[in-house]
Amino acid sequence: MKKILCVILLQVSIFSLSTAMGAPNNYYQSQVLMGPVFSIGGTQNNYKSPGQNIDPYINPHSLLLGGQRIEAADGGPETPASKLAAYGSNSSIILRGHPDGLMDLGCLTCTVMTNNSVFNSRAALTGNLTAIENIANDPSFDTVLHYDETSNVEPILTLKGVTYDANHIFLPLGSYLTPEQMARIHPNQYITTNSISLDVKQKDIRTHDNGLFDHTSAQSLNPHNYYVSTVKSVAEDGSSIVVNGWGIQGGNETGHSWMKGDVPTSVYDTVRSNFKEAVAMIGSPTQTGGRNLYVTYDPIARPDSSIDYVNGDEFNMHYNGGQSNEATMRGIVIAFDCGGAAFDGKGKCYHPTYDSVGLLINGNNLPNGIINTIPSWGNEYKGWNFYIPGSAAPERSGGRHTSFESFTPTLDANNQLITRSWVQRNDTNISEKETWKNYQVDLGLVVNGTRWNSEANSGVQMGYISFNYSLDNVGGVCLIGNNTTSSDTNVPGLCIRANGEVYSASTFHLANNSIIMGHSERGNNKIGAILQPNTDGDWYVGTQVAGGANIRGINGIYAKNINAPISKITYLQDVALIRAQTTTQTFNMIKASVHFPSDHVFCGDCLNKGQAVGQGTGRWIFMDTAKTWRSDDGAIAVN
Repeated sequence: MKKILCVILLQVSIFSLSTAMGAPNNYYQSQVLMGPVFSIGGTQNNYKSPGQNIDPYINPHSLLLGGQRIEAADGGPETPASKLAAYGSNSSIILRGHPDGLMDLGCLTCTVMTNNSVFNSRAALTGNLTAIENIANDPSFDTVLHYDETSNVEPILTLKGVTYDANHIFLPLGSYLTPEQMARIHPNQYITTNSISLDVKQKDIRTHDNGLFDHTSAQSLNPHNYYVSTVKSVAEDGSSIVVNGWGIQGGNETGHSWMKGDVPTSVYDTVRSNFKEAVAMIGSPTQTGGRNLYVTYDPIARPDSSIDYVNGDEFNMHYNGGQSNEATMRGIVIAFDCGGAAFDGKGKCYHPTYDSVGLLINGNNLPNGIINTIPSWGNEYKGWNFYIPGSAAPERSGGRHTSFESFTPTLDANNQLITRSWVQRNDTNISEKETWKNYQVDLGLVVNGTRWNSEANSGVQMGYISFNYSLDNVGGVCLIGNNTTSSDTNVPGLCIRANGEVYSASTFHLANNSIIMGHSERGNNKIGAILQPNTDGDWYVGTQVAGGANIRGINGIYAKNINAPISKITYLQDVALIRAQTTTQTFNMIKASVHFPSDHVFCGDCLNKGQAVGQGTGRWIFMDTAKTWRSDDGAIAVN
């Protein structure tokens, strides 16, 4: 009795709906027990033109509200009268409700892409509460306004042992389509096959890696190499399916251009499937998703439209709590997990291709990819490896605020290497009121800092670069080591000031006998003075200025040995003191050593004016071109 009553109620409900839509009552009543429950479109009774009862570009059992086809039933052209009749045919679906339970009870609208029955495709909303003891495992009772679920569902029909020509799929003799199978086929339905083209090269990119260290070795999915088509019609006896020709998806770019009369091959796929015989899959997409939102702005085609502001998806969220921290609110949540065959139970997790993304923005002429407006105390981005807090400035002298951080875990030790940028407030830098000069901006390395630390005060500070380190360094930059000591607080390391002057807190070390060069417009290659050490510890002082150069303003030269390089200087000017290495070298010792004209030597026992032989107290002498030693007044040197 209950079953009969249900059928009667179902018939009445559809009878009422058909009356409201202007369709013949007896037509819909006749379909109630023949098609799927709540089917509006009806079944197909002409298998040469499947789906002939409705639009060929929607499913035969679709519910269509608004914009109904007004033109002739045979698909003829629109007439002015039919176009006029189409106005006012728009419709709305208004739902008001209160989701209040688990699974399908948790959504106001639930949509699931599936081939499974209703009881095997419930919405996954707190679904494990079918066992009440799972309350302790669930953090919340979930409900949503709208629930979508999609997956790589099986084709509507999988036909094995088929053959092909340019316009047909032929079923094996004795295995023709049944009426029930034909009723599931409609025009423009996708068809994929396992017949492949050898023109489109393939590479097995599947691996067992747990995350590549070198992502340049990663591979994207292979281009499609299998034949596809769409349904045109079905033979009345179910012996064949007429198709709209054959092709390879993207074949124009991968080596198999579209060609009329192309036929699927007898070479079968072994990567995506391994049927080992010809298989045609009816109603088989090659890409799926939860939602595809298409928004367009076209004032040329629609000149009377006043719309000039277009949103894709808009989320307006409102917090009206009496205090802070009463609720957690999240706009868009994108979650990827690892389970099933992808998880080996030992911490290893297989992953999709490396061009898989959580958020993809393709904007060829888009001025902004993401605009993020948050309060200064918030965080613009909190990533596991990169962090950008808001723009809040330090509130006290000596206080810090992180600009950004990049985390790099070390492989062989449990440490974090952090590249951190921060701003520091230094009120003691100036006596005037607070300005930008009160702040220094730093960039450096930190070891073992706390993740997402907005005050930049965690971890062990390594070397860093500082801009505007102090008032003396405003407009300049300093390189500072983590162990640098300096008696001058304005010289914390190696600093280049705004005027170009260089200050160093410690010693310069030149490796590899490197050169210190001075610039000169008159020098060769614009190089003027050169100062370079050699492996013996001597300094080479030179120049590339034509005609030589001078050493000026020297108060004193103190050296164990001044050899050949000093003798090549054109002249000495403004020298306050030249001191001999020794004053005990006698005239006989000088004459016994090797010298050359122009050598200038201090003679320890040479006579000065008025001194007797053997009583000389010493004087400077030089060798003339005749190799005769003379005193500075030109007299021949004697002792």
